[in-house]
Amino acid sequence: MSEQLVRLLALCVLVLLYLFFFRVMRAVWAGVAAPRNHLGWRSLRTLRGNGPANGNTAPQPIALVVRSPLSAQGERHLLADALVIGRGAECDVIIDDSYSSQAHARLYRDGSQHLLEDLGSTNGTYLNRQKVDNATAVRIGDFVQVGSTVFEVGT
Repeated sequence: MSEQLVRLLALCVLVLLYLFFFRVMRAVWAGVAAPRNHLGWRSLRTLRGNGPANGNTAPQPIALVVRSPLSAQGERHLLADALVIGRGAECDVIIDDSYSSQAHARLYRDGSQHLLEDLGSTNGTYLNRQKVDNATAVRIGDFVQVGSTVFEVGT
């Protein structure tokens, strides 16, 4: 074989190797990146409204609906008085997520509103991509992220 043909084949192998690594990295990034709502995190709240239309201040019954990971997508967890979310067996919502703590977060009713609080987790709890430091009010259409698991607050 000529020297030029050997170099051309080596270059082709190198290009194929780079393409392979690019596709692997893209697949890994797609699996790790935070799931996104194509309308945006806050759009569902905007579309549905921010509160009761009739002025009634009684809390509406809510549920947490799993949006990610796909293996659990659609699971509903109804809120009675409080829900503790985490990996521990004592939690009301047990998630199989290595990025969540044993008792990671708590969603509870307080008078006319529902509040979300982080229970001292290592990786934090997020409400609409904002880290929750104190008890924070949640509304229908909000997104709660615990570890890499994403819930939507629904009815």
